[in-house]
Amino acid sequence: MNRVNHGKESLPEKVYHHLLQQILNGVIKAGEKIIEEDIARDLGTSRAPVREALYLLKVDGIAERIPRIGTIVKDFSDKEIIEYNDAVIGLLQSAIEQSQPKWDDTNRHRLQVLGDEADEACRLEDVQLYQSRVEQLITHVFIVSDNKALMRFYKEANHILMVFAQVKWTRETMKNFNRELNVFTSSLVEGKFDDAKKAVKVTLDQGVI
Repeated sequence: MNRVNHGKESLPEKVYHHLLQQILNGVIKAGEKIIEEDIARDLGTSRAPVREALYLLKVDGIAERIPRIGTIVKDFSDKEIIEYNDAVIGLLQSAIEQSQPKWDDTNRHRLQVLGDEADEACRLEDVQLYQSRVEQLITHVFIVSDNKALMRFYKEANHILMVFAQVKWTRETMKNFNRELNVFTSSLVEGKFDDAKKAVKVTLDQGVI
């Protein structure tokens, strides 16, 4: 379940989002133990909300509890990553289908700007920045589709893929991904929606090869 920040979070939800950002930013890596005492001390809170936050991470499939070890960031199998990737492909293709009549000049321009920003991050060979730019670009497609259910399911699956990408992506992965992303972006900007849907699979598959 994706937990959207509406500005009225409980303390456990705040801790959850703090931990999630640390995981997505690579501060806490796949397979690494999350130590309740350290998080509580760093955030100036008791262990109770940290424990609840770890439970939320486990519910979302991002962490797992290992007997006699503790809670670790989940290290996903290749099969799991492919399944999540296929799910995101299907969700994005549905978003493209539903967004077709909504691509006005403003939305197209925003998409092109996001594509240019991803290009710049790729040129700088900054993998972490690039991944952030790609997420913004893809999220924009869901925003244009105006389908909250698709957005919610995408965010949930994408958390998993982002954790995987922090560990597995290289500069070469990024460059290959960006080459296909340009095809996807151009197709949407030009209103070639069938081409964009085909490009989705080619693009996202580059991220898990």
